[in-house]
Amino acid sequence: MRTEAGFSLIEMLAALSVLAIAGLALVQALTQSARAGVMSEDRALAALAAENVMADWRLEAQGATRPAQGDYEFAGRAYEWRIQSAPTPEAGLVRVTLEISPRGSRAGEPFHTLTRFERTGP
Repeated sequence: MRTEAGFSLIEMLAALSVLAIAGLALVQALTQSARAGVMSEDRALAALAAENVMADWRLEAQGATRPAQGDYEFAGRAYEWRIQSAPTPEAGLVRVTLEISPRGSRAGEPFHTLTRFERTGP
């Protein structure tokens, strides 16, 4: 009887199957990580765009009618924004909410919301 060292074909196939499954899991994890990075970048740029729109909106002439919606381009991306003002229980204080979304996205789903409070009187 002769004994040979090494692996049988069945053992090799089992090892390759385990390795393939582990490889697929790794690829899936890397893909998910890349998607999360892109989403994080999109949200950060939308937040910066919202800050810029709010600053521009606040700098408009006090006596003039300020626009309540518009388009804004920032960092190679196009956004649509909408501002709503609502009174607060505090006299002379208004709540200003800005919603911003990538241009062409589904209506009713803001990508980022920014809320500020603004004095209306002296």
